[in-house]
Amino acid sequence: MKTMTTVIRGLASDVVVVETTHVDAVGILFYRAEILVHERGTGIQRLVRRTRIPGTGKELVKAVQQHGVRALDGLATATASSFS
Repeated sequence: MKTMTTVIRGLASDVVVVETTHVDAVGILFYRAEILVHERGTGIQRLVRRTRIPGTGKELVKAVQQHGVRALDGLATATASSFS
């Protein structure tokens, strides 16, 4: 198993993407990505999204690097609407 952690630093908070992949000779057996927002002042980490779709974590990292924390606004509204 391979775990890759990417930290994108912001002014007040950091976005942390943790990707875990398990690969065999045939292909990907297991993939999980967790997207966390880490508040610098308090040290609180909040789970924003968890996914099992391969490559989603890398796409989110690119989006946050290009558009900043505003890229997470779509995730927050999608998560809130899925629970109501």
